[in-house]
Formats: sequence, C-alpha cells, structure tokens
Amino acid sequence: MDIAKTNFAGFLIGVLLFLWFCWPAVFKGMLNAGNLCGMFVSAVLMFYSIRFQAIHKLAAQLWQKKPMRFVFWGFGILIVAAALLVAAASFSIMRAASEKIPANTTAVVLGCAVKGTRPSRVLQERIDAANAYLQDNPQAICILSGGQGKGEEISEAECMYRELVRAGIDSDRLYLESASVNTRQNLEHSMQILQRLEKEEAVTVISSEFHLYRGRWWAQKLGYQNYGYAAKTDWRYFPTLFVREVIAVVYLWFANLW
Repeated sequence: MDIAKTNFAGFLIGVLLFLWFCWPAVFKGMLNAGNLCGMFVSAVLMFYSIRFQAIHKLAAQLWQKKPMRFVFWGFGILIVAAALLVAAASFSIMRAASEKIPANTTAVVLGCAVKGTRPSRVLQERIDAANAYLQDNPQAICILSGGQGKGEEISEAECMYRELVRAGIDSDRLYLESASVNTRQNLEHSMQILQRLEKEEAVTVISSEFHLYRGRWWAQKLGYQNYGYAAKTDWRYFPTLFVREVIAVVYLWFANLW
C-alpha cells in the first residue's frame, strides 16, 4: 500500500468500523442486516481510501461522456434520497424516549430472544429497565410481551416474568402476553389485555433505545397515548442493532404508505 496515495484516516476509520460490526458475528453469532450492511459500507470506505486517486481520475474521464453524466446525476440523487431517509429514521429512533413520564403509567415491555430459559443480553437489558421503572413507579402494572420462538424453551414473556419476580417485583403487577411474534403483535395483543383490565388511558413502552420508536409507532397506530422508557444497549452491539433498526423503520414507513 502506497501511503502517499492513501487516505489513511479514512482507511483507519473503515477498519475500526468493520471490526465493530464484525464483533457480534464473530463472538456471538449475531449476523443480520445491520452488521452485513455496516461491514459492506466499511469495506467500501476502506477500498475508496486506498484507491481514491484512481477512482477520482476514472470519474473525471467518465464525466466527459455526456450519457454518463445522467448516470452520475441519477446515482447522486439516489444517494441523497437514501441519506435523507437514513437521517430521518435515525433522528426518529434517537428521540423516541420520553423526557418525562406520568407516575405509575401502565408499562408494556417488548420481548427479545431467549437462550433456552435464560434471557439474551438485549432481553436482560430490557428486563433491567423494566425493573428500574417498576421500582420507581410502585403502583404501575406491567404487560410482558413476547411469544416462544425457535430455540426458546419458554416464551419471552415467561422469561421476563421469572427474572422480574426474582428481582423482587410483585407477581400481581405482572401480566403475560405470550402469543406475539413481532413488534406489531406485541402491541396489538398487549392492548387487548389492557382493554380487559380497563387500563386504556396511556402506556409506557419499554424496550431497547434502538427499538423504542417502532414500539411507540404501533402504540400510536392503535390510538394510545404513549411514552417511551429506554433500555441501554451494550456499546459493542449497538451499531449492528441500530443499523438493522434503521432499515426496519424505513421499511415500516414504506409498507404503511397505503
């Protein structure tokens, strides 16, 4: 590698980002759209940093050909549109947590993967957040939402219930919703329980900070006044999960245009 012809800072950033996105896949077997996309963009950044002079020279040569200018303009418009969508989704995700939540608002905790009978790291973070919320709001009840998926010996709701009771939360405050398999069903089925309990005035959605927007989006869609209480995600996995969620939010917007 010729250092003089290399954008070393860009290359180093690309390497660090690539390793950050690789971490969950290598050490936890977590491979999804988030880290695949992140590794791809990081690899493109590394390649560009190594070959940027040649790339600029080729682009200048192609620009001289009139038909290629339309290709460049079209490609540029697509990049700008994608960047605006990513920025809008990221902004929505980052501002989903509420600054102030009325005391003792009914909570709905959104589930995540269970490893046998034990919570995954992300689910444990949500359980910890639910425990903190219920400790701070001793009159609040809580819906624990999540069904039983592949490789799970118990439902996500049951796992959360066991962990919260073990942490000292009164079981009478906890209600299980164990039929849902996605975020939409989490909220739809939880709302059915809240209607039976006549607790329909407002809800506080508890989930990971990267996932909170989608939970609140569905609560809003169902007509509920809602608030967001965020669980903090381990920094090693945050980029992978955040990028995956950005993709999910953009898909959510397009899927619900009509």
